[in-house]
Amino acid sequence: MHEYRMPPPWLGSTHELIIGPDGNLWVSQQLEDRVLRVSTTGRVVGTIDFPDNSGPHGIDKDWRGHVWLTEEFANALVELDATGKRIASYPLPLPGAGPHGLRIGCDGHTVWWTGKDNGTVGSFDPRTHAWTVHSLAPDSQPIYLARGPRCAMFFTELTGNRIGRVDTNGFLREYAIPTPDSRPIAVAAGRSGHVWFTEEAGAAYAELDLVTGRITEHRTDVPDAKLAGLAFDCFGNLWVQYNQPGLIDRVRPDLTVSRYTLPTAAPVGHRRSERCPWPCRGLPGGSP
Repeated sequence: MHEYRMPPPWLGSTHELIIGPDGNLWVSQQLEDRVLRVSTTGRVVGTIDFPDNSGPHGIDKDWRGHVWLTEEFANALVELDATGKRIASYPLPLPGAGPHGLRIGCDGHTVWWTGKDNGTVGSFDPRTHAWTVHSLAPDSQPIYLARGPRCAMFFTELTGNRIGRVDTNGFLREYAIPTPDSRPIAVAAGRSGHVWFTEEAGAAYAELDLVTGRITEHRTDVPDAKLAGLAFDCFGNLWVQYNQPGLIDRVRPDLTVSRYTLPTAAPVGHRRSERCPWPCRGLPGGSP
């Protein structure tokens, strides 16, 4: 039975988040097997429980307001209605994929996912129940997804050290990152039609020029920094989270930086919300 219950004072892990269909933040808590719902004022308004050891992680919502998640440990996709009630679970057609990241395509229907454990990226059409799978190097560990220009889907390969792209015709292309073992984390479509991403070990945020295929890396000046999430706001500013230390950078279009220190000790800023609520027609990462 679906139920809400208030979480204990220690909230536990937080992984990915979106602005939910009810206007609250929906945050996946993989280690607690639940989704946390938090108001924009920071008040916890409820939780959505998942089966034990299912590992909910990637999260996004479709054009109807249904919320989709990956169950990384159960190797499945899950569809919830706007209240959090489970509609259906869809086991992946290949064992051991470990679906990690999730993003709805710019058609508002198609569910894209990354198979972190077996080096795959795929899509699922809930209207036809058709699956599409793209195989990468087995040790590439694709993790994060973003909608990009011309409705292509982009993803990061954590240990493969590449940025991947799948276009609307199903053509796969990968771009090697200049810094070895940079561990790319988050990716987002941004200004000038470029795709931006963070490098956890490379201590940089970088931009991919889709015309030339060139990657330009922008190093942070913070010692021992580890970068994680990033997102663009509706004014074209790039916001970058740090896993270490507790910082957030705002990078303006002219690349000048304002830095904000988080009040929590060792917060490990991990992921970010979408810049604008669905849909983002006419904006980078949305429909053309």
